[in-house]
Amino acid sequence: MRFGIQPLQFADVMSLITGERLVDLSRFNFPQICMAAVKGGFHFLELTLDMGYVLPGSLDGEVMEKFVEMKKEEEVAYSVHLPLWSIEPSSPNEYIRKASVESLIHSIEVAEILKPECYVLHSTGALAAEFTRLVMPKHYRELVDRYMLFHAAKSVEEILSGTSIPPRKLALENVEFPFELTREIVDQFDLSICFDTGHLLAGYSGEYTVTEFLKRHWDRIVEIHLHDGFHREVNGNVVRRDHLPIGSGVLRVSELMGCLDEGGMANVTPVSSPPRPK
Repeated sequence: MRFGIQPLQFADVMSLITGERLVDLSRFNFPQICMAAVKGGFHFLELTLDMGYVLPGSLDGEVMEKFVEMKKEEEVAYSVHLPLWSIEPSSPNEYIRKASVESLIHSIEVAEILKPECYVLHSTGALAAEFTRLVMPKHYRELVDRYMLFHAAKSVEEILSGTSIPPRKLALENVEFPFELTREIVDQFDLSICFDTGHLLAGYSGEYTVTEFLKRHWDRIVEIHLHDGFHREVNGNVVRRDHLPIGSGVLRVSELMGCLDEGGMANVTPVSSPPRPK
């Protein structure tokens, strides 16, 4: 079992590039930030590819060569989290869906030089998540979910056909969408899974416990985003939280680690994944 880290979060970026009310993009050095994580003892890094769009130039050729150099000299392994901000692979709007696919393919091409162990993908985005929160009869909800699923599957097919990556390198993450449907895409295209514990504990992905999810989907899980979460009723309202520090939610850490150790899980990233779009 290898523990890794996602060394970059939104607040970290803002603290680096802002000061005295000014924004200085030259202060952002992605490889330098990652090297600090390596010096801290982490040799498995998940790189956030949204950075290439948020901060233009932060993933250019020179930067990617530095990551390659780091891989060789420091014996670092990578996974990459494909963009999720403004991305909606399950959109029924063909212009939006196609643009999302184009962006995701571009990011895969940028990251290929690193030979990442997997490419983590949200196959459904903020629009699909919004639809799952609508109050409607069960059969209507199932119809809407499958409509979104159809478009997500189409996008995955186009991503695979538009790149040279093996299907098992593409790992679909459990997000705010019924994961039993996402699993259908995994099986259809022979993909892998990135298990996000906080998303599950917040009740976004279905009625599973953490160990139930592991056991049911063990055959395809290649990476875990390890963070805490919960969902509970407060004054008649359901409150959901994810991306919490370990110990701040309801995650049974010893039970999880025992299950992982028994099964020989490969990659665990003990920090939150990119913030879920609101």
